[in-house]
Amino acid sequence: MCFEIRDSVLSDLDPALKLDREAFAEDAWTILDYIGVFSDRGIRRFTAVVSGKFAGFGASEMDHEKKAVCLLTLAVRPEYRRQGIGAALLKRMEEAFGKSAVYLYADVLNPDAIRLYEKAGYRQTGRIPAYYMNGHDALIMEKQIL
Repeated sequence: MCFEIRDSVLSDLDPALKLDREAFAEDAWTILDYIGVFSDRGIRRFTAVVSGKFAGFGASEMDHEKKAVCLLTLAVRPEYRRQGIGAALLKRMEEAFGKSAVYLYADVLNPDAIRLYEKAGYRQTGRIPAYYMNGHDALIMEKQIL
């Protein structure tokens, strides 16, 4: 499958919000969260496109306190999963700030995401109890970029 990862534009906000609701249900971000993500100059946003169609979205920011890139969100539409799009979005977000440390939070009950991150070289470094609105714990996952 041929796809493109590009910088997100404002017209990606609505499909990104819809995908977030589909992928994360009760833990989805609100419209205000997405307006913030799309308007904050410190956040890098990326969109995956397949044949001109929105296929996925990811966003990352620099955590100056930790001196590491924080991956904020990553989702791929169901019909485009397991085709390398998630991995490509992940790589673009990792490289967005040119830093060597990256971290993210993953729902303990999202084995597909955990598998993607582990395959990309992330390791579990901690756990946050009841982090998500649904009561699930979050795994803290980190990676050093060489």
